Amino acid sequence: MQNNYLSNISLPIVAAAPYRKQELAVLFLDIRNFTGLMESQPEQYVIQIVRRLFTAFNQIIKNFSGKIVETGGDSLYAVFGLQDNLRDAMNNAYQATRAMFKTVGLFNSSYTANDDNAPLEMGAGLHAGRVFIDEFALEGTPQLAVMGLPVNIAARLQAKTKELGNDLLISEYAYQFLGQQQLAARQQTVVLQGITQQLQVRLAGSPYHKGLFLEEAELEMDYLLAISG
Repeated sequence: MQNNYLSNISLPIVAAAPYRKQELAVLFLDIRNFTGLMESQPEQYVIQIVRRLFTAFNQIIKNFSGKIVETGGDSLYAVFGLQDNLRDAMNNAYQATRAMFKTVGLFNSSYTANDDNAPLEMGAGLHAGRVFIDEFALEGTPQLAVMGLPVNIAARLQAKTKELGNDLLISEYAYQFLGQQQLAARQQTVVLQGITQQLQVRLAGSPYHKGLFLEEAELEMDYLLAISG
């Protein structure tokens, strides 16, 4: 007789409400080039920098009606549109992303202007689509959970920024909602890891500085796969 191990497990998951489907804008971002900073500065100092940056990012995202779903190390992902239509959500996501790029730029002007190390950089991927939204708790207060293919695609777009040498990739589907905010962003067809169909994207950012190595991409993808489902 086969032992059904899972049937004997009592999971302490408390569902807050049934999941729902909704179209959201999804943002994945990652701060890069911390290695040089950690080599030249005490670890405690670098940790404080990360905290300050992510505190600022959280406030920016909230100001544009978004919500951080999860953070890990020097990465985060957030969603926009929980209370808005998809067009407003995508425009808010884009504006928030630009504000966070500006925040990183201000940091570099203040803290790395006289440093021999490369400045901090940010990679970001933006996508939109219908996702599953749930709130559950392993223990304690229920937390927001957002899952679905659009989340996976946004994660992979962020990872793809290194390969393409452009720090902001926006899927063509998401780009169409930007309206007057659309820039003369170059269009390109890409293949994303784990995604069967090719995807049209817009290279909407700037080239990375020299010294950003592609060897980091594989480790980063492992993390992105873990948190995007």
